[in-house]
Amino acid sequence: MTDYSEVFLRFGIEPQDSLHPYAPVFRGVVGGVAVAVKRTHAPDAMGRWVRHLAGAGVPVVTPLAGPHRIGEDDWVAYPWIDGRPYDGSPADIRAAGDLLGRLHAAPAGSTGLPGFVWPDHDAASVEEDVAGLDKVLACYRPGLREEVLGRLAPLLASFMTTTLPAIRDAGLPVADVPLDYKAVNLVYGAAGPVLIDPDNGERAPRLLDLALAVLLFHNDLPGGPGRLFTGTEWAAFRDAYLAHVRLTERERALWPVAVTYMLLEWGVWTAVNGGETGDWDDPRQAAFLADLLTADAGRYPI
Repeated sequence: MTDYSEVFLRFGIEPQDSLHPYAPVFRGVVGGVAVAVKRTHAPDAMGRWVRHLAGAGVPVVTPLAGPHRIGEDDWVAYPWIDGRPYDGSPADIRAAGDLLGRLHAAPAGSTGLPGFVWPDHDAASVEEDVAGLDKVLACYRPGLREEVLGRLAPLLASFMTTTLPAIRDAGLPVADVPLDYKAVNLVYGAAGPVLIDPDNGERAPRLLDLALAVLLFHNDLPGGPGRLFTGTEWAAFRDAYLAHVRLTERERALWPVAVTYMLLEWGVWTAVNGGETGDWDDPRQAAFLADLLTADAGRYPI
């Protein structure tokens, strides 16, 4: 078990178990203000980015204390945001799409967020992904094994020669984006949702961030629907997003490729890793992962 005693001491909060099952998040009071203490990356740039967003009127948490380097990680205290979780209603879905659109449309600032790193896979890594999929499907969804492997194994094998260069070399518009935009990272108040976990942010093609959102928005969501967006839900999210962002013709043409890219890079990892974390043992999360592995861009037209 990881020892977080120095984190508790540095921020002056009581020792406790993490609020989140997958990453350490702790609640406390710093300077008389209720906070959430968590890890971040590129902390100086992250601080500049979220403060820039807040200054532009985008509802996102900004640091109250830290960053503090503790061991190999950087930690920060954000204000605790009171509110309720996402409820899956049409209003909540539209509000989430609206917020992502505002994030992507925010004026550019000199934040210095790290740039998106393009992957470099070899035959061994492809074989590892296929073997990982085979393992979880054989164990948890044997009825989908032939369908999913028959579709995804060839796509994984051609990723470096087909999918990656189509996106990487297209000159797509980039922005400072969260790269982890999902319902569990939003808290809803009277004024709408607030992004409470911006800490995976990078400077990346905004189209990939949108594709990641459509695939993983319901991931890790307690009490969630156990599936991706329906077509009607996606239309509501998409239209609210597009009220703020005018996609280029090239972005629109490459949208199916972007969804495939994120499915192969992030979706496959999520499904395979779920075999290690116990996600497939949870009926609701297992249903989500099964839906994820059978998704394609045709379900989510732009």
